[in-house]
Amino acid sequence: MTKIRPATRADLPAVVSLIARLQADPAHHIGFFGYTEAEIADELAGVQPEWYEGALLAIRSSGAICGVLSTDVNTEVGRAWLYGPHIDVPTGHPATPQAWHKTADMLYEAALQLPHMRTIQDLNLYAHTEHRELAEFAKRHGFQRETPTRIFTLTGADLRCMLTQDTEAVERLPSDGSMNAQFTALFDRCFPDTSSTADQLLYGKHTVVALRQADGKLAGFAAGYTQEAEHYVDFVAVEPDMRCVGVGRRVVKGLVRELDAENGAKPQAGAVVSVENHASAGMFTGLGFQVELVLVSYRRKP
Repeated sequence: MTKIRPATRADLPAVVSLIARLQADPAHHIGFFGYTEAEIADELAGVQPEWYEGALLAIRSSGAICGVLSTDVNTEVGRAWLYGPHIDVPTGHPATPQAWHKTADMLYEAALQLPHMRTIQDLNLYAHTEHRELAEFAKRHGFQRETPTRIFTLTGADLRCMLTQDTEAVERLPSDGSMNAQFTALFDRCFPDTSSTADQLLYGKHTVVALRQADGKLAGFAAGYTQEAEHYVDFVAVEPDMRCVGVGRRVVKGLVRELDAENGAKPQAGAVVSVENHASAGMFTGLGFQVELVLVSYRRKP
């Protein structure tokens, strides 16, 4: 019989091992995670509240962990992201789908009762397009399928080559806050319903670089951060009258170069782009990025 219990700090090695094993299979791949144990541990370290305070485990009668669902909450935007569920069930067995869904439902219902989840009604899932069980789970629980996204990556020599290209005019946002109002206005226009606020980018883990116009006004910006195995480009925005002249490419190159100088070299840079955003896809392709995989979000709004 499977039981559900809260995670503890001591569960981290077993949880990371379980997730890493399942992440290798597209049919179990959750988009919030990478592939290696180091990447997964790093990603769990970034959730709010601390991962074990927002994680539920499914435990077999033998005591082995057979499932995990973690939560990541942004109270300022009133949204929560469900990291999972990851469920270890036998492949190819006729009862596998039923066992997966039974365990997933138990984890989900327990997660909704966590103190930090009780006031959150905007919930989000993210997985490989081949994760059919999660797609069915999302549908049963009232989540709507959103537009798929492509994961772009730039690796090896191509990444090092980009880092040597000139980004002299790209700068970090001034520490005196003189460009913060322009940044916030552009961010709010381009990303009205997103995962972070402008203030969280300005004062949180993100690094923000900008390019000015000739008159000193903001032409565009890029914001991102460094993870265990990559520099991640999270947001890119360009003023409408400055588009199609290379501003986006320049701020992306400037951001990755800044992250590399600040946090040390990483084997790759990554970005997530909607399959409908052809302009951004073209920009990243032009910089040498290639599509690694396609993921899809599911969202349950209030």
